[in-house]
Amino acid sequence: MSRATEKVFKQFDAFMEENGNENMSEEELNGLFQKFMDQYNHNLPQQVTEKNAETADDFLELAEDASNEASALKYARKALQLDPNNLDAERMIAEITAADELDLLKKLESAIKHGTELMEREGYMADDIGHFWGITATRPYMRLRQEYMETLKDCGMTRRAIAECEEMLRLCENDNLGVRYTLMHLYALMEEEQPALELHKKYDGHEETQMLLPLSMLYFKQGQWEKAGDYLKRLSKANKDTKKFFRALKNDTLDQYIDQMQEYGYRPFSIEELITELMENPEVFRSAPGYFRWADRQLIKKKK
Repeated sequence: MSRATEKVFKQFDAFMEENGNENMSEEELNGLFQKFMDQYNHNLPQQVTEKNAETADDFLELAEDASNEASALKYARKALQLDPNNLDAERMIAEITAADELDLLKKLESAIKHGTELMEREGYMADDIGHFWGITATRPYMRLRQEYMETLKDCGMTRRAIAECEEMLRLCENDNLGVRYTLMHLYALMEEEQPALELHKKYDGHEETQMLLPLSMLYFKQGQWEKAGDYLKRLSKANKDTKKFFRALKNDTLDQYIDQMQEYGYRPFSIEELITELMENPEVFRSAPGYFRWADRQLIKKKK
């Protein structure tokens, strides 16, 4: 769901508060949603500009589309002024005004404290644990926590980053943000075998590139060659570009594949996903430089 779609659903939530009730049947709910969409389509919003912006969401949209930080900060502050509980605006202000990673960490911690109080006050912490992100109103809070987790990683606070990942998965078991992949790489970095296996099992043990590669690396770091090789074989079977990836690393030709990638997103089970994994988890790959030579040799042996 895009941010624009989130904005529509937020408007629908407000529409429901005015026109609906908790005892509505599914048929009545569908009818009310259709009524909302008819009204929305009849009065399609015009493009948001500084002149016609009215709501906090309008100014947040302007902040996200701003061409420079000064304008983004101005619009984000206006959004927060109109809605003091706008966690997206609060996060953006923290990002722009932070002097460095440690300063950003402090600002995000303050924002998370505010966000947690807001989630508790609205009842989400009591009734919706495990279902965050499935609720439009909890998404800004999850985005805030994700930014905090990434900042912990940047600061080298690995144990704290692991704890934050685990908390995010507690809040959102479906893991719409892909936090499980980050967590698996952090487990590999710290050689946490049992939590890594439990995480893999929790998500049904799917043969996913970003689960299998860190598991193989974890066992390599422990000197458990057979298990490392088993996960490498499973990775090679699941992702057809595994050999190509390790060969490109060995020959220093990965840039030619990076140049062909789209700006947003990657093709799953391809070299693009492996490259994305490498770029998003550099600390893990730096921790085991010998793994790449070993993996390339193992894949050559398998071919023979």
